[in-house]
Amino acid sequence: MQFKEAIGGFIEWKQVNASNATMKGYELDLRQFCLYMKNPNIEKIKLKDITEYFNSMAELGWKWNGFVTKSIALRKLFQFYARQGYNVLDHELIPIPKREYKQPRVATEEEYQKLLDVIPDSNDPRHIRNLALVNMLWDTGARVGELVALNVKDINLDRMKGVVKTEKSRGIKPYREIFWARSTNDNIGRWIKKREELTERTKFKDPDAVFVGACRWQLGKRLTNSAVGICLRHYSSKADIPTLNAHSFRHHLGHKLAKKGANNSTISNLLGHAALASSYVYTMMNDKELEEQYRKLMA
Repeated sequence: MQFKEAIGGFIEWKQVNASNATMKGYELDLRQFCLYMKNPNIEKIKLKDITEYFNSMAELGWKWNGFVTKSIALRKLFQFYARQGYNVLDHELIPIPKREYKQPRVATEEEYQKLLDVIPDSNDPRHIRNLALVNMLWDTGARVGELVALNVKDINLDRMKGVVKTEKSRGIKPYREIFWARSTNDNIGRWIKKREELTERTKFKDPDAVFVGACRWQLGKRLTNSAVGICLRHYSSKADIPTLNAHSFRHHLGHKLAKKGANNSTISNLLGHAALASSYVYTMMNDKELEEQYRKLMA
């Protein structure tokens, strides 16, 4: 079986119990390897091919953390076909590099305000939409994929809250509520009204989606994760601040909740963590906070 064909079979099987974001990541990692190997027969791939692939990427400047997902994707693919009786490489031989710890990027209140300041206050639907979206990312700490997946029926402006499908949930609570402030609610309402005006001009491809394209060639199409990323990079550059992404907003909310006294369970439920342990990064003190406590206690 050619590797390209093997990827298709694996993705078709795996997508039943994995999120869209996970599957896109697997497919991208596997296709990159397929391209490097020039689409060989899956049974002819040796461990040496994979190690040489990783070494080549390292020489090109790829970070070791970037190899982790590629290793996992390859492992799962070979395991899948081994279980079906194919004579393929033992998946357990594929090395998984140890992750290098990096302090998560945490957006500050000042950076967020600078970002808002460069979003034009105009009647342009793109700016109205983007302001509402940025506000929601900041207030809710939701993942980009969770917000772009929102449908109009999922939003309750009267109660300033909504319901999202938790992307990484594997438990009994696949959905959770998100909440936002009054100013954000006003901007969401303004966007919903503008969105309704747009529906009178054209038939939407995704009529249920809250956040849709507002340009002529994308009008009515559900906004994508990458489009939001481009938007945030553009505004960050315009504001002359380090690039802010949705996760930097998410980390800010997590740290803010912890400083306000929220426990791990509360943070986990508000941010939609698949495991309670994911919330510990916020309730644990960082190096600066530890030093401040030490100086205070030892004074």
